Amino acid sequence: MLALPAHADIYRWVDDGGTVHYSNTPQPEASQRERRVFDSHGLMREIIPAPPTAEEREQARAEQERAQQELEAARQARADRVARERQLRQAYENLDEIEELRARREAAIGGDIARSEAQEITLLRERERIRRQYESSESASARARFEVQLEDLEVRIDRERAYRRGQEDRLAAIQQRLDLDREDYQRLVGNGEG
Repeated sequence: MLALPAHADIYRWVDDGGTVHYSNTPQPEASQRERRVFDSHGLMREIIPAPPTAEEREQARAEQERAQQELEAARQARADRVARERQLRQAYENLDEIEELRARREAAIGGDIARSEAQEITLLRERERIRRQYESSESASARARFEVQLEDLEVRIDRERAYRRGQEDRLAAIQQRLDLDREDYQRLVGNGEG
């Protein structure tokens, strides 16, 4: 019977003292270093890289986590974009509808503001009339009654002004939302139609 030569890898490493070693088994602490595997003819067959250090493993984990977060953010952005496009398509048939809605809202709220301004003018006139009566009155009870009326008018005037500020803020918010709707509609739905 013939004996066939056994195939064995030869490992080469340099120890801490600089001595080169060759062996058919890997260096004992080779698991922590890069390894070069040679065949029986002395030709290098492969280089086995050193395993990553704890710092490299942590960095790789952090990079993988960051990539996963970016992927999730991109998925969410796509879903948000699709939902926004669907919402715009359901709300408006074209850009002109957005401008028509803007005009209706401005007219309605503008009317409320104009009525509030007119009411304030009426209240200011009433306040001035009662002030004149207060100043010309000699009766203590009449003056007391006029003071109560003046206080009530101040409250009502302040209420009208607050209401008007609220309506102006509401109109500004509506205009801002419609500006955004128009911009998004052009970008997502109509590519500038209208």
